[in-house]
Amino acid sequence: MPPLPTTQRPELMPNEAVLALHDLQHTYGSFSEFQEHLAELLQQGKQLKECLEMVRLLGILEPLSGEHILPESIRLQGPNYRESLIANGLLSRNRAALQVLEQLYGSLETLAQQDIYLVEALTGFALWLRRQLGEERLVCSEFLEDAEVARGDIPHQDLCALSFADASFDLVLCNELFEHVRDLDQAFLEIARVLRPGGRLVATCPMAFGQWESILKARLNTRSGRTELLEKAEFHGDPIRPKEGSLVYRIPGWELTEQLQQAGFHNAVIHHLASWKHGILGSDLPGVLVIDAQR
Repeated sequence: MPPLPTTQRPELMPNEAVLALHDLQHTYGSFSEFQEHLAELLQQGKQLKECLEMVRLLGILEPLSGEHILPESIRLQGPNYRESLIANGLLSRNRAALQVLEQLYGSLETLAQQDIYLVEALTGFALWLRRQLGEERLVCSEFLEDAEVARGDIPHQDLCALSFADASFDLVLCNELFEHVRDLDQAFLEIARVLRPGGRLVATCPMAFGQWESILKARLNTRSGRTELLEKAEFHGDPIRPKEGSLVYRIPGWELTEQLQQAGFHNAVIHHLASWKHGILGSDLPGVLVIDAQR
C-alpha cells in the first residue's frame, strides 16, 4: 500500500469518530451486552475508509513486538480489511489476536515462557510466532487427510482427537478454524482437555455476530461418515489445499460462548478490537472479534 505523495497528504485532523477508533476495545460477556452496542458499532464501521487513510499516512504499531511498520510496507488486499492490511505476514485479524495476547501476557518474553499450541503451521502468523518466540515451547500443526499424513513433513493433528496428553499447554491459539471443524463441541472438549487449569484459548473465526444461533452450512452424518450439505458448498482458503479450499460447516453465532462453557471453560468472552494505530480494522464492524476463554 504505497503512501500518498507528500504534496497530496492532508493535514492530520481526523474527526471525532475516527479518533474514537484510534485504539478501541470492549469486552462482551454476553450476546445481550453486545446487542446493546451493535447499532453503534455498525455506525462506527462507516469510518473504515477514513481509518485506512490514517494507516496510509502513519503506518501501524505492531502489537507485542512494538515494531513501527511504515505505510510502504503494508499491503492492501480487497475491501475486507479484516483479511487485509498485510504486514510482516500478518493480517488485521492476526494483529487483533496479538493485541489480546499482549493484554493477557504483557510481553513477548512472558509469552515465550508459556507452552503454546498453535493450530496452524504454514501461515504468516505461524512464521511470525516462530520468529518471535522460537520453537522450544511452541507446537504447530495442520489438519491432513490420510494421503497427506503419509508425507510426514507437516505435523498433523485432528482438533477433535488431539494426540497430546491432558494438561499439556498453557495457551491454545486457533485462527479461522472453528467454521471448518466437523464436530465443534468435541473440538472444544479436546482443547479444554489439553489446557492446564487457568490456561487460555484465544481464537478468531468468522461470526454471525448479530445472532445467537450458528448458521449451519454442512454436517457430518455420523452413520455414513459422509458430509451432508445444508446449503450451497462454501470454501475458504487453505494453505494445505490452496486449489480446493476448506469446506465451511458453520458460521458460529454467539452460542459458541455457551458451547465453550459446556466444554469446561469457566470464563468465555468476546473482545471487539478496532485500532488504526495497530492496523486492526474490520469489514461491517469497525474491528475484529476475538474469542478468549479460560480453563
